[in-house]
Amino acid sequence: GAKALAEALKNNVSITFIDLENNEMGAEGAKALAEALKINASVTTIDLRNNLQGDEGAKALAEGLKINKSITNIDLLNNHIGDVGAEALAGALKENKSITNIDLGYNGIGDVGAEALAEALKQTKSITNID
Repeated sequence: GAKALAEALKNNVSITFIDLENNEMGAEGAKALAEALKINASVTTIDLRNNLQGDEGAKALAEGLKINKSITNIDLLNNHIGDVGAEALAGALKENKSITNIDLGYNGIGDVGAEALAEALKQTKSITNID
């Protein structure tokens, strides 16, 4: 499912909002989506709540977000993201200048991940809201 959607997104120029909440996409789906986000320039909002992506999925998404310039809002609530995933996302936030809102609530992010995110917030001026 997620792989087919990701393939379609690579060529789509009209979709701006993707809601994949509660789809059990997992890390493999996140990897496919990340590859599409490297190419897609129309999606501005993506809702990935409750998809059990974990750190591997977060790391994959981070790679896509480093390149993507259209995403402004991303919701990663309750995805079992820990410090490793948070560190990867922090790295993406340092490079991505379009994201203004990111929701990381109800994940397993500890002190190490929180410190990485705090450091990223010092370096980026685009983020206006982080949960």
